[in-house]
Amino acid sequence: MQPQEVGDFFAEIKKALDSNWSDEALKSLSKHTVPEVIPGNHGWLLRGDLSTVWARWFIESLVDLAPYELDTELNIGHLHRPILSFFNATSPQVPLDERTKYAKVLTKFAWQMILARRARKRLEIGISLREDLWALGQPQPRCYLCGFLFGPQARDKFLRESKAGPPVSKLVDFTRPRGQLPAQLCIEVDHVIPVAEGGQTIIDNLRLACGWCNSTKNRYTNIYDATPWSGGIFQHPALGPVTRPQPLWVLRTVATRRRCEHPDGCSSRIEDSELFAGPRNPKGALTPVNLAVYCETHDPWHLDRWIGPKRLAASSTA
Repeated sequence: MQPQEVGDFFAEIKKALDSNWSDEALKSLSKHTVPEVIPGNHGWLLRGDLSTVWARWFIESLVDLAPYELDTELNIGHLHRPILSFFNATSPQVPLDERTKYAKVLTKFAWQMILARRARKRLEIGISLREDLWALGQPQPRCYLCGFLFGPQARDKFLRESKAGPPVSKLVDFTRPRGQLPAQLCIEVDHVIPVAEGGQTIIDNLRLACGWCNSTKNRYTNIYDATPWSGGIFQHPALGPVTRPQPLWVLRTVATRRRCEHPDGCSSRIEDSELFAGPRNPKGALTPVNLAVYCETHDPWHLDRWIGPKRLAASSTA
């Protein structure tokens, strides 16, 4: 890391923030490459998710998908025309067959988005499918997004052998407060590819997830779907004031990394262990660039993570 590179970058950031939305300041900032140290060890996640956001924005800048979502008489041929027109207008020097080829790539991408929006209705997850998913999770059925081990009460409710689910937890993880509500400890069926993105209700696209992870994931597909600000301040009894991370930051990082990141090495994986979000730099907040994944053994907050739900709610500020 070169301190000068980081210092120069933040000097440009300050100019942009101080200039009251000046286009010149932002243009100057955009010419600077973000130093590698800033996105940190999970830079691949932040850059990858950002690319998907830009791609979707670009598609919808070429053609508004709303009419295609609502009018089922419109087909992929109708969609192809405005996209091809864009290539014809911006790249007339490129041979027509190549323009058509690339327009088809974008059209297929956009059409998948439209079909997904048209088919938002979820199908019922029947008992037979539930039993198959439970069997596939053996010998230790866990949440596929965080590694949480399901207990017998959750199992009985999921398989509809009992109406009673797990009771609320006496202690919850303040970075991922699963257990404040009973439903967060129950087993739910998650669509890996969300229904809103075209995911089907078939066993290959279904996984067992805890209620907290499933509701946090919702239909979101990347870390930028959450607001870029924190989840508020928690007055921790031992750590003092702590910034609570956005739930989706925690979920997305743990679910994509899927292993303990302790620097000395660790064999714990999401398939056999519950994983937690902790700080890479203990003096920093749990932002996406400082968020690391740990198993229970290597968790730097293993003594401080667990808080009474009422105390967590009472001591948190937005």
